[in-house]
Amino acid sequence: MTTQDEFVQQAKEQLDHWNAEIKKMQAQMAEAQAKGQEQWKQQIDQMEAQRKEAEKQLESISKANTEAWKDMQSGFQNAWKAMQKSFEDAQKRYKG
Repeated sequence: MTTQDEFVQQAKEQLDHWNAEIKKMQAQMAEAQAKGQEQWKQQIDQMEAQRKEAEKQLESISKANTEAWKDMQSGFQNAWKAMQKSFEDAQKRYKG
């Protein structure tokens, strides 16, 4: 079983990865034609909102006692999966 500290570290690493991916997409958006920019912006805005929610949950988990963090882990993992799906969808849609 993953300890709370290990889980928090893994989650922080994933958030760092998402931040890097968002930055890559922002750079690609800058190169996109005007027609596609609004779609990029909407997708990035959505991913940033999901990332912020995951960061809030992670902060709560890192401050929680042992019993509470186990319950919170499930909610964070759901947010994690939603974020991953957003990245996959964006990469499929805008790969070029």
